Amino acid sequence: MAAESDGPARSAETEKLWNETGVDPVELHLGKDSGFTLRAYRMSDTLPGPQATEPEEDEESAEAPREAEDEPKGRRRKGAEVDDADPEDEDAPEPDAADFEDDDEEAADEEVDALDADPEEVPVFLTRKGKLLLFREPEALVAYVKENDDHDLAAIEEYAELQERLTVDDVACDEDDTYELDLVVANLRGGHDTWEPELLIKAAEVGRDLGYALRNDSIVGSLAPGSPLDDLDETFRIVVDGGLRGKLAKRRLRKNDAQQAAIAWRGVIAKINDYVDWRK
Repeated sequence: MAAESDGPARSAETEKLWNETGVDPVELHLGKDSGFTLRAYRMSDTLPGPQATEPEEDEESAEAPREAEDEPKGRRRKGAEVDDADPEDEDAPEPDAADFEDDDEEAADEEVDALDADPEEVPVFLTRKGKLLLFREPEALVAYVKENDDHDLAAIEEYAELQERLTVDDVACDEDDTYELDLVVANLRGGHDTWEPELLIKAAEVGRDLGYALRNDSIVGSLAPGSPLDDLDETFRIVVDGGLRGKLAKRRLRKNDAQQAAIAWRGVIAKINDYVDWRK
């Protein structure tokens, strides 16, 4: 069975802090390691979009324009996409302005579509440069939060208040925010009679959150609507709800291949592990 949460009970002050900032500490168990991070849920229109990174220009590409200037006009370098026409030739055809207008209109349409998208509640973690910051000790988590704002969670409005008020005693995770991913694969491999719906439902919950926060399409796709793991998760939820539908869902669970489910989840957990930045 999944281990019961044995974390310290929250004080009234701790509950007040998390309620007023809209943030929660999260405990994540991954294999032999476990650690703490922070998570908040915010409307997507209150957060900055992903930052585009400029490609680094190497010395070879930086020199390319100079080499082009030294070449005779009208001669094409091997593999280069240039026009053979002399730019000073009065008879050379002028570029069609409509071609550029079409590109501009297409880009503008994409921007409008992005702005018109309905805001939704999305998860925000202590993530930085595509990595989840996971702290093995509460003391390390608190020290980092108080000294740094170079991460994604700093975008929330309440972050400055959290920096000021957070203490080590506040890193007391609620049972709902403790995720034992280290138990998932073994539980699935044990067969249908040993499956623990609550454990596996929570695993899918945090997996989706992390996939979104890390912008990892592979994790998101593995748990997306219509995927085998999402169908399994939905069946577990029906079982937990009980009643006649719950009994029918139990029969439906037996049609799932336990080993295939375990393999699929092992892959998801491995991908999450690849994007963890462990901190002491």
